[in-house]
Amino acid sequence: MAERTQEQYQVRFAWGARGAERIAHGAHLVVWVDVLPNTPDAGAQRRAVRNATAQLPDGPEVVLGHLANAGAIAERVTCLQAERGDRCIVAVVAAGLHHAGALDDAAEAAGETVDVPDAPDFAVEDLLAAGAVVDALAVVGIDHTSPEAAAACAAYTGLRRGVKHLVSASESAGVLGRDHVHAALAAGPELVVLRESRGRA
Repeated sequence: MAERTQEQYQVRFAWGARGAERIAHGAHLVVWVDVLPNTPDAGAQRRAVRNATAQLPDGPEVVLGHLANAGAIAERVTCLQAERGDRCIVAVVAAGLHHAGALDDAAEAAGETVDVPDAPDFAVEDLLAAGAVVDALAVVGIDHTSPEAAAACAAYTGLRRGVKHLVSASESAGVLGRDHVHAALAAGPELVVLRESRGRA
């Protein structure tokens, strides 16, 4: 089992499913941040998100984070705090880049869950979107953040004016193609729930 870290903080940040295992202990909400899909194929995108969600620690509600819905996530956290009558612990997890291999393709073709690598490659778009979530939480007064979450927030706030340009010029965007990048960046502000809470208090 991965060592638990960042436990003293209300807002935490890590990369990938293994990072989630480290920081999601005691969390009430996991924000899976995935801005650009690995493939333009819509069916493959849905399978990838489903597979990633299945790899996340059991218990907390899981929502999808991207560049446009940080405000909705902050609103969800404040609602959870009101419902609980106590603070809500948030684990912000950046998906990062996953380079699918032949074994992944075979597993998907068989309808099986694909194992997510322990250490996904860095993805600037996911770092910036994670920072946007942390910043939106700070705006509503939820600012007891880990150093890792604070650094992601600083990346976003420091580069806020150039975020869309940076994402469009990123490695992921170059692989995906301009039209698909624009479609991903056009995602709306709505909250997207990937998995309901499974009874964690």
